Amino acid sequence: MNIDNIISPFNDESTERSFNPAEVSGYKLAAVVPYLIPILFFLPLVMDNRSNFNKFHANQQLTWLAATVVMSIVGKILGIVPILGGIMDFILIVAWLAITAGLMYGAAKGKALKLPFIGDLIKLF
Repeated sequence: MNIDNIISPFNDESTERSFNPAEVSGYKLAAVVPYLIPILFFLPLVMDNRSNFNKFHANQQLTWLAATVVMSIVGKILGIVPILGGIMDFILIVAWLAITAGLMYGAAKGKALKLPFIGDLIKLF
């Protein structure tokens, strides 16, 4: 199973076509790191706030930060229940890691991967 086949349904091809290939290659690292450390969502904008590639990933990273906070709160609330809380916490951690890895891979490949269900909620930049 190829990872490109897994992430392709989440790729916004029309947005990806608006990316300048020179910007994509120059700003990949700035687009990848904030997915791992969501509080750094502004990093791509600091690099170049006119780049469509950077604007797209800054918006997705801000959405990912909000989702991470919500997942963390849900995990803490469910953690109160002894066995169920531990299972749900494990599931949330695995889901967070899988989604983060997919988003980082997509940014490194210059793709426009949107978060499932919530990818269009925040468009500040």
